[in-house]
Amino acid sequence: MRKLFFVVFVFISIPTMAQRNANFGIIGGISYYMGDINPSMHYYNPSFAGGLIYRININTRYAIRGNAYYTTVSGSDLDFPELLHPDRPYEPVTFSTSLLDLNLQGEFNFLPFTPNVGKFNYTPYVSCGLGFSMALSSDAGTAHHLTLPFGIGVKLNLTKKISTGLEWSFRKAFSDIIDGQENPTGDQSLIHNNDWYSYLGIFITYKFINFAIDCPAYD
Repeated sequence: MRKLFFVVFVFISIPTMAQRNANFGIIGGISYYMGDINPSMHYYNPSFAGGLIYRININTRYAIRGNAYYTTVSGSDLDFPELLHPDRPYEPVTFSTSLLDLNLQGEFNFLPFTPNVGKFNYTPYVSCGLGFSMALSSDAGTAHHLTLPFGIGVKLNLTKKISTGLEWSFRKAFSDIIDGQENPTGDQSLIHNNDWYSYLGIFITYKFINFAIDCPAYD
């Protein structure tokens, strides 16, 4: 529980220190699971995902962002019969897990990007950070675990106040709670024994104060 309080504190306190350079917005799209049951199929059994974004723009290249997502991921090994081991009693593994995902990430813009100054200014970007997830599994109950979030995306200014973008991100969960099973297929893979989940979504953010006035770094 102390880990949860720490992540929430960082998620809230850091953005408040730089409100003049911050954007607030929402993101919506799909999520899907990868792990012991589904080792390689992207966009498997997608579910709706939604959340909030608070981004602090340090300069034209770097930003810090806090995220909060909620989604449900699910799956069944009946969809992957080729992964079942002959020496394992056949007990189908089916799961549905609700996730509340909090994380803090740094962003790097490949092109100089001044948020909300000039229409149609855009840049591709990459992000990486550290997160914390609360998982409610249909089989294993509730658990908390750390995550390693990273992703790619593109940002685009629509007006001087509104930006949008597309992002594809991943979460490496340091837990097997997502599918409710510990190594259900017998595979000893270091990568897949800790579950993954992914988000693909569109975001829109709004800026409250003019960067050109408030932040000399953008002059």
